[in-house]
Amino acid sequence: MVSRTQTLDQRLLRRRCVACGYDGALLRNGLASRCARCGCDLRKRPARSYVEMEGLGGLPRRLRPADPWLEARIAHRWIAFMFMAMFGLVMLIYLSTAAFSV
Repeated sequence: MVSRTQTLDQRLLRRRCVACGYDGALLRNGLASRCARCGCDLRKRPARSYVEMEGLGGLPRRLRPADPWLEARIAHRWIAFMFMAMFGLVMLIYLSTAAFSV
């Protein structure tokens, strides 16, 4: 985390355009809606520092997905995995009893 580091280069905290790397005064204050160098829309892809891009900014990451559709998709995958695992277990038992009965 940033608060725990002993030395930190200030260049790591400077916000830059994600597309071209421009780090002018407009990006630092958050005043611009477009990058002055490349014209990237900063509302869609906001300027971020290296620390923010690497997730070292001290903000905890979300443990759960924010999108309910994604949660439902994870649940469907888990149910499909359990179904296939049970099916495989039943087939393994069936084949092993058939092999030993001969």
